[in-house]
Amino acid sequence: MGELTSPAPASRRRARLLRTAVVAGVGAAALGLGGLPVADASVTPSPAPNGQLAVAGPPITGPGPLLPMTPTIGGPRLADQGAIEDPAGGPMPFFDGTSYVIADATTGEILAAKDPHGLFRPASTQKTLLALTMLPRLDEDDTYTADAQDVSVEGTRVGMAAGETYKINDLWYALFLRSGNDAAMGLAKAGAGGDLAKAIRMEMDEAHRLQADDTTVVNPSGLDAPGQFSSAYDLALFGRALLQRGDARKYMITQHWQFPGNTTATKQSVDPATIQVNSENRLLGKYPGIIGVKPGYTSLAHNTDIVAAQRDGETILVTLMGVPHPTITQEAAAFLDWGFAHDGEVDPVGQLVDPLSPSVVSPEDDGFASFSALDQIPGKAAAVARALPISLKWSAASGGLAAAMFVTAGAARVVGRRRYRRRLVPPQL
Repeated sequence: MGELTSPAPASRRRARLLRTAVVAGVGAAALGLGGLPVADASVTPSPAPNGQLAVAGPPITGPGPLLPMTPTIGGPRLADQGAIEDPAGGPMPFFDGTSYVIADATTGEILAAKDPHGLFRPASTQKTLLALTMLPRLDEDDTYTADAQDVSVEGTRVGMAAGETYKINDLWYALFLRSGNDAAMGLAKAGAGGDLAKAIRMEMDEAHRLQADDTTVVNPSGLDAPGQFSSAYDLALFGRALLQRGDARKYMITQHWQFPGNTTATKQSVDPATIQVNSENRLLGKYPGIIGVKPGYTSLAHNTDIVAAQRDGETILVTLMGVPHPTITQEAAAFLDWGFAHDGEVDPVGQLVDPLSPSVVSPEDDGFASFSALDQIPGKAAAVARALPISLKWSAASGGLAAAMFVTAGAARVVGRRRYRRRLVPPQL
């Protein structure tokens, strides 16, 4: 497929950021003049017990019962279950799955989406959360000895043998390229001192740090399991966070790797000395600018994918869930094309929020897809933005401007449990 030319001049990006800062400022002024009372303007919204964002300040008082006011993560429009888009973007590419997100990975702006917070089975795209959890904790030169639990896991395996010792680096290649569930088991236990249950708790902690509150982890591989769900929005958070890690990018962009073969206890070879593993990402080497991230498939999840590409300083991130046919590769490419063609031309429908706290990064991390929005806003607008009481940083370690914008705009919604209970089992396609 041909490469699209998608100009993104600095002036257009500055205009977008300026527009966002102005909206945030107007919203903050509205709060001060007659909106929700704020006890301390220096307080940034923090996680509430239910995992959603809490509105800073005391509860609203007055006649009648008090209702819990919690905004939808990423903006009020993302609560919709149908297609969410700016009509200026024209017709969307064909999509026959359950949900998707198209976003600018640098700014976090969501350009279009469908049921982004719907709960669906993630398949192997969930391995990205395992990587985010364990990459900071594992040295690639360390080793791990496989056990019977690792090699007997269901689904796709790279071919680890019980009792054999492998470098962590090889296991990461097996995870990203072959999507080996045996490698996922090994890496999870390697990062948690051999305790699989602890590894799952660590993944849930990482999901909460990322504000990926739609995600529940049952196993490290993404295999279908009761109660294990995620959302297109959360997958976008995982993908964006991985793009900001230098130690993850080298695995995502590799097409082939020689994985060490297996030997018996007597060191007699039972398999070739090395086994070539090939990437399951069908866009690598074919789509212009492709840089990752991770596809997946199970019988219940159907096809899922996190893909990203970079051109002319722009990085588009796409997540897709519940696609029943292998056409997901073509659909992902079409969504990337649409993203490059419309980034900066359509009004964002939401925002990928930033993590609640910084992540440990590798020495080779170069700040990819990460910058301060204030550096891009000219003149007096920047001074106004810096005076706002809520963080305006857009980077892996910063607070969320979008959360401030949508909260201050008064776009809170009453969150009930009925919708999520109704959707615990995804529709069968």
